[in-house]
Amino acid sequence: MHNKPARSDEPIFWLLFGTGGMTVAIVLPAILIVLLAAGLSSPDVTSGLLNFEQVKGMLGNWLVSLIIFGVVATVFFHAFHRIYHTLHDLGIHVTKLHWFTFYGAAAACTFGLFFLQLAIYFKLW
Repeated sequence: MHNKPARSDEPIFWLLFGTGGMTVAIVLPAILIVLLAAGLSSPDVTSGLLNFEQVKGMLGNWLVSLIIFGVVATVFFHAFHRIYHTLHDLGIHVTKLHWFTFYGAAAACTFGLFFLQLAIYFKLW
């Protein structure tokens, strides 16, 4: 008889961790540089490229909203995965409760972001 190894869900979380790491290392600095340049284009926040109505209008675009969702959601999973594995490095024995707490928090933050973006897209906020 062949013993089949138990399937693990760990590769999915390592994929999210790696994606979030690439996002934090490459995409997030590029977005911050663009936003910094746009913010420096005007002397105050009521005019220029980053006033409230402009930003709200940009977030109403489905493509921009999808990109922001992808960036922030992968950063959430990267951060919570890193914290979860840092507990082990600090000598704290991680249990299933820790697993559910950290990955549940990452999922809750992601769903909260999703519903916030839906509210902005459908002009509810």
